Amino acid sequence: MSTDRELDTLLAEASGVRDAELPELPAEFLAALRTGADEPASVLAARQLADDARRARGRRRPSRKVLVRAGAGVLAVAAAWTTAVVVDTQGAERSPEAIPAPPSAEPTELPIDPAGGLTLLAAGAVTFPYSVDPEPEGLTPYLTRVGGLESFGTVDPVAYRALYRSAEDLGFSFSIASRDPRIPRPGVFEASPYTAEEIDERGATSVGGRPADFVRATFDEPDCRYAPSTPTQEEEPEEVCSTAYAELFWQRDDGQWVAMYGQGDRYGDETALVEVAEAIVDRPQPVQLQFELSPENWEVSGYESLSNLSLVDRADPTSLTERISVSLQERWRGERDPEDAARGMADGNPIEQVTVHGRPAALVSVPDHCADPAEGRRMWNLWAQFADGPQFLLQAPDTLTREDVLAMAEGLSYTP
Repeated sequence: MSTDRELDTLLAEASGVRDAELPELPAEFLAALRTGADEPASVLAARQLADDARRARGRRRPSRKVLVRAGAGVLAVAAAWTTAVVVDTQGAERSPEAIPAPPSAEPTELPIDPAGGLTLLAAGAVTFPYSVDPEPEGLTPYLTRVGGLESFGTVDPVAYRALYRSAEDLGFSFSIASRDPRIPRPGVFEASPYTAEEIDERGATSVGGRPADFVRATFDEPDCRYAPSTPTQEEEPEEVCSTAYAELFWQRDDGQWVAMYGQGDRYGDETALVEVAEAIVDRPQPVQLQFELSPENWEVSGYESLSNLSLVDRADPTSLTERISVSLQERWRGERDPEDAARGMADGNPIEQVTVHGRPAALVSVPDHCADPAEGRRMWNLWAQFADGPQFLLQAPDTLTREDVLAMAEGLSYTP
């Protein structure tokens, strides 16, 4: 479950979607493309995603940031395991997972098993570097690391985000990064979650002796978000709603910037946020998904503690191809059988029946649509399930052999 302000997460809902289930592209979007609009196709598509999200969400409001990003040349064909467009919205609940590749390549006789492979080593524990002490009573934390990818010719800074929420309380979230979150990056469009008329107070305060700015607002209509859920629950999560909202910004002694957002009766004002802000400490806490094995000289790129984890090649950390990711599949979204899920992403290629964690799993090799077509690169999709736990999707480049992929899958662990 994603933190504060990501439609990194709305795109996750596309995981496992079949081509036949996808709606027609909006007529106005196609018309704009055909008439040679002044704006690039990436911007048009991102704008359409934002419009669709607003229409679909109804009562869900945009965050202070509505981030629109598109990698050049990626937008036309959504990569099988990479997010081509990200619209960042407050309270979006999931981070980007697999997007089905469009049908393209001829089926192969057997799954591709490239020669060589990579050296796998024992992986260190993946941790989130911050904690809240004392821990907020009754709230469940969702921990996220984002950034480090290239967009518009620059590499997004790494940011750590935490969301604390319960079934009765929208709670609060905070993010820590090297830049002031109020200053937009190149190519970023920002929209406020509140209107000027909804602002109750805007002013200055302090956090641990450091100057801070705050805004407190009351929404005209309730803002609703999903309550905490688990990947194994059968029913769609209930919504939690509130009209009370507050945000707080300050720079720490180490130069890092912190953005904090609160909602509801408990955290919807600056006084409550300052109290929590002063309780943030530099103390690591583990995330729920862990790799036991990792390729040599690869490192963690990003994670969401209850949703996904990805690794990148240290020599090429912004590559869209040299990436390994695992994402949990939530039962309430309908995925039950690994082979059935794999068919939706097989791209016409044969599916191999394998065993992972003592349970049936499905492995398929498909074209890598993020790579140069002339290179003929492929990637692995492995659908499997933890024993007595959730189903997961492991995706990896063809620099890993079949045996590498299966070994990494066996070494995966999930702690509820």
